Amino acid sequence: MGNQSEELSKPECSFKFHDFTVKVGDLSIGCHIIKMENCVYVWVGDLNQNAMNDLSFAIGSPYEKEPLATKIMGPIANESSTSLAKRLSKKLSMAVYVSFNVQIDNLSLPILERKLRDEFNSHPEIF
Repeated sequence: MGNQSEELSKPECSFKFHDFTVKVGDLSIGCHIIKMENCVYVWVGDLNQNAMNDLSFAIGSPYEKEPLATKIMGPIANESSTSLAKRLSKKLSMAVYVSFNVQIDNLSLPILERKLRDEFNSHPEIF
């Protein structure tokens, strides 16, 4: 038995990263997307704080019409991340993690979601 060194090849990282800023009224909201093999992570928040105080997860189910979702971290009363994760999971047909770390009113939330969808549609290379 000889000392033969085998060169191990490391697989390339399949993660894709995309960062952008969304302007909602006078608020600038940072968005970070990490696309992994079978899921996507979306962080939405204040760029000056870089906090992750909220996290939800959603995934499609063959037994349910709507994706199943759960709050992993953060106040249960705030359903922004859970509802966004469900809608994105349904649209993208994959598991979605959403960390929603910004205070936004109910009138501005649909604007933010529309701008997120527009960003996804204008950058299909992310997915």
